Amino acid sequence: MTVPDVELMTGATVDSETSVDMSGLATFLRDEEDKSYDSDLSAERANALDFYNGEPFGDEEEGRSQVVTRDVAEVIDYATVSILRTMVSGDTVVEFCLPDKNLAKVVEAALNHEFFQGQDGYRVLHDWIKAGLLEKTGMVKVCVEERPPVRREAVLSADELAAANVEFIASAPMDEAGEQWSVAWLEPQPPIFRDYFTPNEEVLIAQDARDLDDDCLYVAFRMPRTISQIAEMGYGTDGLESDYPYDQDGLATARNGSVQNGWNDGDYRTGANRRVWLLEEYARYDLDGDGVAELLKVHRVGGRILDVEVIDEQPGVVFCPFPMPGRIVGQSLADKVMDIQRTRSVLMRQGLDNLYQANKPRWAVAEGALGDTTIDDLLASPIAGGIIRHAGATPPQPIKLPDVSGSSFQMMEVLAGERESRTGITRMNQGLDADALNKTATGTAMMQAAGQQIEDYMARNFAEAFARLMLKKYRLMRQFGGPMEVMVDGELVRTDPRQWPDGVNVRVRVGLGTGRKDQRLQARLTLLQLTQAVESSGADMQLFTPENIYNQLVGVIEDSSLGEVSQYITDPKNMPPEPEKPNPEMLKMQADAQIEAARVENDAKKAQGEQMLKAQQMQIDAQMKQQSLEYDLQAKREKAALDEQLQRERATFEAQLALRTQEFEEQMALRRMAFEQEVAAKKAASDEGDGDLPKKRPGGRLDV
Repeated sequence: MTVPDVELMTGATVDSETSVDMSGLATFLRDEEDKSYDSDLSAERANALDFYNGEPFGDEEEGRSQVVTRDVAEVIDYATVSILRTMVSGDTVVEFCLPDKNLAKVVEAALNHEFFQGQDGYRVLHDWIKAGLLEKTGMVKVCVEERPPVRREAVLSADELAAANVEFIASAPMDEAGEQWSVAWLEPQPPIFRDYFTPNEEVLIAQDARDLDDDCLYVAFRMPRTISQIAEMGYGTDGLESDYPYDQDGLATARNGSVQNGWNDGDYRTGANRRVWLLEEYARYDLDGDGVAELLKVHRVGGRILDVEVIDEQPGVVFCPFPMPGRIVGQSLADKVMDIQRTRSVLMRQGLDNLYQANKPRWAVAEGALGDTTIDDLLASPIAGGIIRHAGATPPQPIKLPDVSGSSFQMMEVLAGERESRTGITRMNQGLDADALNKTATGTAMMQAAGQQIEDYMARNFAEAFARLMLKKYRLMRQFGGPMEVMVDGELVRTDPRQWPDGVNVRVRVGLGTGRKDQRLQARLTLLQLTQAVESSGADMQLFTPENIYNQLVGVIEDSSLGEVSQYITDPKNMPPEPEKPNPEMLKMQADAQIEAARVENDAKKAQGEQMLKAQQMQIDAQMKQQSLEYDLQAKREKAALDEQLQRERATFEAQLALRTQEFEEQMALRRMAFEQEVAAKKAASDEGDGDLPKKRPGGRLDV
């Protein structure tokens, strides 16, 4: 990590005229450096890295299982992602408490822009969080770096050349008259604000310190630099080639993979490319002998002090996921899991060894059964249906061991539960618990909320560290920054950090006591529903102003991560002003006049309407009378025609009836005449005895 020409905080540089015993300062710094290095802490961090990487424990046996469970890696990676999601999800992590709310938004936007767009802010957060979770602490250094000026060239007229207020480094006339000039100048560049993650092997902190900014007497950043890089910083390098050579401790070896990547205990390079430890130290030391220890920034290589400067603030910010009271270095998330990983690895090894021996048992061979090929057959790769040749009647017998691997795996599950209770990272939170489908939604939500308490605790601790970083960055930008443009609610806003107020405070909106984004969104929606209910109830009370409702909608949009608020709603402050309201008395007089005019107009319209109604009624009556006469005449005509038709039809019917009656009477007369003739004929025949009926019949008999 190369950070050339870094200036953290300005102050008065101590020169030779105000010099004191620099040898005493050098001795003090060397003593503090030696006391600040904690070999036990470095070994614990290196051990945590080995656990995270799944390195062997060193007690493995050849021929036995050597598997290592990855409990540490699992919880570290999950917690890193969880905290990172909180920090980069677009939600406001740190709010600046300023009387001017609009200025607070501008400040937050400027700082977030510098952190995330002015550098690789995501990588800084990632390394910072992961180092703290794995190695007890993570350190980030806040810096402002000067940038070299940029050469500019242009063609100017003589008047423009005379009016230009810059220092030209080159100029030449373009024509004989000197009307056009080719000029070049150096344009200064604004400084850039950077945040550097520093590995723990390159950080030294006084072991009795409780807080970096309040009572810490010594903080140092050990930076591997070549002799050439130190010379580029403007320092003399005579004699540095052999002073304070660069080497590694166990933590750096565990992080960098020993010599596999070209690392070793020293530096094989020589000359300008030789690396040494350049210490950037922040120490409280009474340099001027007034009895008050000043905060000094010192650049030192070994026993040689390159630069001394009096400053106001050290640049480091430490994150510890589980702080210990009164200490800077607390506990890591890995500390809660390493013993469980060790035990689960042993249990898994034993369970696998038992499975191996049960599936591929050892053989018992009687000495009398050994043939020339028996051992070779037994040691050969197992083949289905393979032959084992032996001597005698007793063949080799497999030694069958009971399968007790289930006990090991069951105990591993018990330890997995212990890991979840320690870290709060459960399969329920990770969405990996298949049994959660059999639980109620309310119960599942309660278990998830309980498991997320430790996650919220770690996120809150990191957010507090991030807030300290933002405060340091705020003070640097206020001192060294220049005018800049930032995007606020979808609009470009120009701001000058040098005009920002001094002595600001911040408020953390992440972790414990703040509520997660989904919870805040649900609460905001509930409040919005209550607002709508009150507004629609018709109650004669003004509880919500347009600004109140706008703020509610802004919160819903922000917590929903929908993007710029201005794309969806407009701030009431940006609305066009409403037209001025006239005098109420004038409005009343105008209303009364309008009412009177409307009454007169209505009366006139009413009279006109009544006249029109009477005329229409008379016209309708005449029309009705005319139609009635026409209907009566038509009815009489139709009645006469009907009577005439009926008479004709009656005469026709009577004539037809008389004709039919005559025809019937004639037919009846003919039938009567025929009948009488027939009866007369039968009678005549009877009298002659030739008829069908006898003249005399016995009384009562009809068969003779």
